[in-house]
Amino acid sequence: MVRRMIVVGMFAVGALTGCSTPEAPAPVPSASPVLSTTALPPAQTLAPSQQRNERIRGMLYTAGCVSNACVQTYFACMDGYLSGEPCQFFRDHPPPP
Repeated sequence: MVRRMIVVGMFAVGALTGCSTPEAPAPVPSASPVLSTTALPPAQTLAPSQQRNERIRGMLYTAGCVSNACVQTYFACMDGYLSGEPCQFFRDHPPPP
């Protein structure tokens, strides 16, 4: 019990004094900022299936399906991983050809 009180007292004194020494020099800011210049990768062309998925995402956005859950549910229904009531939006909005 006494040991616990000593430890608590040490933390309290450390918190009140700021736990720093007044002789410590302040850090000096760098004279020249470091700029990170990275080249962007060249533009990549999308595979036909990726292009189709992007068209479907655009159609979903215009149809009001903007959440990640809605988009994932739509693709799960389209791929046959999900069926039933959650796929009603998919049935109402079939994918473009």
